[in-house]
Amino acid sequence: VQLDFLDALLKPNTGIHSISETAVMIGQSKLPLLCVRNKRAKRYIIRLLPERVLRVTIPRGGSRKEALRFVSKNFAWVEKQFLSMRLQDSLLPDDESQAVGTVLFRGRRVLARRVREDESLACFASQLDRGLSVTGSSLRDAVETMLHRLAKVELPEATFRLAKVHGFNPGRVTIRNQKTRWGSCSSTGAISLNWRLIQVPAFVRDYVILHELVHLDHLDHSTRFWERLAKACPNLNAAEAWLKLHGNRIC
Repeated sequence: VQLDFLDALLKPNTGIHSISETAVMIGQSKLPLLCVRNKRAKRYIIRLLPERVLRVTIPRGGSRKEALRFVSKNFAWVEKQFLSMRLQDSLLPDDESQAVGTVLFRGRRVLARRVREDESLACFASQLDRGLSVTGSSLRDAVETMLHRLAKVELPEATFRLAKVHGFNPGRVTIRNQKTRWGSCSSTGAISLNWRLIQVPAFVRDYVILHELVHLDHLDHSTRFWERLAKACPNLNAAEAWLKLHGNRIC
């Protein structure tokens, strides 16, 4: 049975494949498409990020249209990488009864396990340079507490950095435990952000922050608002696609 299960995961998908401006479909699975221009790049480069986003680097003189053609030409490689990544996910332990689980951190699924030596809880990310040590009686509560604490440091820093780059002047930045919103902006210029943004990929986090920063100039969702946001965040469609696919499953 286990062999049949693994074989099914690795078997090429026979569903309909398609490529659009914002996403790539592999059977029933949708991967947001993130196009990034790099003046130093000499060729088109495709990379499937751990957060299930297909990033395409566009070289100097390249175009988004050619980038889509490049993805189409290399679709077999993309599918192979996706199936391999799906297999790795299937092998990750997530049984909290054994104090072992996974958590989404900066867009990547990482392991969390109990450290016997000091009875603390630790979250280890194979893609990160360091681990995240947390303490508490419940694995979920301990990890959330740690992520919330990190969010209070990282999210305001990211907000003021983006504000400086794009010419905004926000007031106070507050990190909250919002249930239905990723962020909000008041008429006085105060910005509130959901602590769970620490769990999403950087380009999605930046999109949400820029969304609120643009509200400093346009408190509505008028055409001028979306034009300003698109100028500051060229990959807003990919970010929205990611949130639509994964947002309701975070934490």
